[in-house]
Amino acid sequence: MVKLKRPFVSFVSFASFVSFASFAFFASFVSFALFVPFASFMPSPSVPGVEVSDIVCTPGRLWRWRAVCPEYGPGATAYRVAHIRLPNPLPQLPVVELKPDPEEEVVPYTYAYVRRLPLEIYRHPMEAALGLPPVRVLYSGDQWVSVVGQVEYEGQVWIQINADEFVPADALVFGRPSRFQGVYLSEQPSYPFGWINRPVRPSRVPQGPPDPAAPQYQRYQVVTIYAQEFRAPGELWYLIGPDQWVEQKYLSKVTVDPPPAGVPPGARWIEVDLFEQTLAAYEGERMVYATLISSGRPGSTWTPSGLFRIWGKFPAAKMSNPDARDGSPAWYYLEDVPWTMYFNGPYALHGAYWHDSFGFTRSHGCVNLAPRDARWLYEWADVGTPVWVHFTSPFPQETDR
Repeated sequence: MVKLKRPFVSFVSFASFVSFASFAFFASFVSFALFVPFASFMPSPSVPGVEVSDIVCTPGRLWRWRAVCPEYGPGATAYRVAHIRLPNPLPQLPVVELKPDPEEEVVPYTYAYVRRLPLEIYRHPMEAALGLPPVRVLYSGDQWVSVVGQVEYEGQVWIQINADEFVPADALVFGRPSRFQGVYLSEQPSYPFGWINRPVRPSRVPQGPPDPAAPQYQRYQVVTIYAQEFRAPGELWYLIGPDQWVEQKYLSKVTVDPPPAGVPPGARWIEVDLFEQTLAAYEGERMVYATLISSGRPGSTWTPSGLFRIWGKFPAAKMSNPDARDGSPAWYYLEDVPWTMYFNGPYALHGAYWHDSFGFTRSHGCVNLAPRDARWLYEWADVGTPVWVHFTSPFPQETDR
């Protein structure tokens, strides 16, 4: 009888086979993992027991789970920022630089702040020396006067502020009106733009630290806004150059808007944006001029919104607080406010010679303009020109004050 040989597999051969199979499976897994996003191995948000809050939305997973990935998450932000494509070359803002003579007087008068109150006003310095009563007295508040000239009497300098009205020179501080001016646009801008309202150094990404290699932008510097990125319901960042992001609070933005209902086609009209603290002048749908403003502070002196029309133009006007009298801390008195245009009862567009805070709320309700801007607008607009005042915040939780 012939005996059949039983198959024989040595332990060594079997171990080698298992080792080879394990290696082949592991290599296949690694190779597959290199080409398939890790998100493929994560449980789908639709699987019972997996909560949306358990999902980490990295950029590679956004395309799979867009419905559940948070809009302001780090993955979503990185994904959007990475897909921003700036035009090359960057377009220039179509502005015509207005370069007046540096020696030019920007206001029609010399103004001075009353720093010593109460202040007695005399018909002539001699009457003060003789002990005669003053013609009037300034008691309280913020008071500015226009200066006519000066005289010297018995070794003391006196300032004339009106006909037959003199005060000691040391009671006044001469003002330095702002020399800021907005921009004239030669054509419709393709992107929103604005002014840096305080010094800032950009970051390379939204919410990132200031980039030490980036230039520091200065107040009143004009920039173009190429993109924006919300990082939270109340935080917004603007892209103003390649890898240059600044937070919204550092910039006062101007956006081209269509004429509101009530403005005739092709007419000149003025837009006042209370949120951004900017103003734009239009001829029909084309923006021709833009600048910064200072409107009323939030509260009782907030500037009302609405569509109005200029009802009166005055080259200079006196302004005071209608709700207070001299003697009250709330009193203010401003002489010869230049280039004043009333558009809503006592509310006016006018030059402000007493501050340089344009881009921030500052006034008692009127729309303050730098003197050069006020003059340009005064010469451009007519009685009847529509003025659209609105508060339009990019943050839904913020409403008109």
